[in-house]
Amino acid sequence: MKLRSSKAACCFGVVLVLAMGPVLPTVTDAKSTYEQHESTITDTEIKVASFSSNVEDHVSLGYQEEHGAFYKKALAVSEPYLEVFTECKDDADVAGRLYSNTLVDILEVDNGWTKISSGNCMGYVPSSSLLFEAEAEQLAEAMEISEFLTGYTLEEAEIKEAEEEAARQAELERLAAEAEAARLAEEARIQAIIDKTVSGTDFTYNPTMSLSNEEIYILACIIDWEAAYQPYEGKLAVANVVLNRLRSSRYPNSVSAVVYQRSQFSGASDGAGGPSSRFQARLNNGPRNDECMTAALEALSGKNNVGNYTAFRTVASANINAMSDFMIIGDHVFY
Repeated sequence: MKLRSSKAACCFGVVLVLAMGPVLPTVTDAKSTYEQHESTITDTEIKVASFSSNVEDHVSLGYQEEHGAFYKKALAVSEPYLEVFTECKDDADVAGRLYSNTLVDILEVDNGWTKISSGNCMGYVPSSSLLFEAEAEQLAEAMEISEFLTGYTLEEAEIKEAEEEAARQAELERLAAEAEAARLAEEARIQAIIDKTVSGTDFTYNPTMSLSNEEIYILACIIDWEAAYQPYEGKLAVANVVLNRLRSSRYPNSVSAVVYQRSQFSGASDGAGGPSSRFQARLNNGPRNDECMTAALEALSGKNNVGNYTAFRTVASANINAMSDFMIIGDHVFY
């Protein structure tokens, strides 16, 4: 009974081994093949395989989406431009120029220098002069830069700058021509006002002072500014106050300087020797009635109704009791 059981066990074992026969060689072969390959694969091959795998992953995922628009790119923001050199040294020949907001491809970064490519320009720039990747992207977003320049070779840059200088000169000439045309038109406008006034008055215009048409016009406008709604005598009085100041050594020596002197004619000066925006509007529009120009021209011709007075103010604001010498005309007291 015992022997029979042992034989049965042996037979079972043989059957089991035979049954596993198709599997065991495969496992054995697989192991030996792996061991054989493992002994021949080099470290370089493993890295290349890994790199190839990563590239495939980038392609499948979307290269720009994974890394952003500035991956392996940099931004040049130097004003007016950053020079690109042929070698990694400051005294190398200049290969091109990167104007502000130029986007470049990063080819190499080594020892404080970056090799870049942009447009037709390729060469080296100091790494410290560039904004890289995320930093560049943040600045572009902050400054809302939607369009970037490309690099210029030195020849391209010289052509570009020559064209820009020619355009700049042409624009300056255009603006100068426009300004001159505007000046002549303004002179003609003022002259027409003066001529119309002279021809429409019953006095002979015979100036006792030499003033330009522009200053006569400013005089008429300040008369309007201070006394537009005063009687004609009040307008003539304001004109003579200005001319009296012009004759005095205590005041500036031109009508414009007298009128624009700080804290003198209320609201007429910008505080820096020029017209305020409101008074400039009065100059642009001209006096509101013909009497203002008439008063200016008659005062220039020698008609003076206030003697040597050099100041005036409204009667309502004046302390007349403290004045010993004054004259009231309309709503103003002159002294």
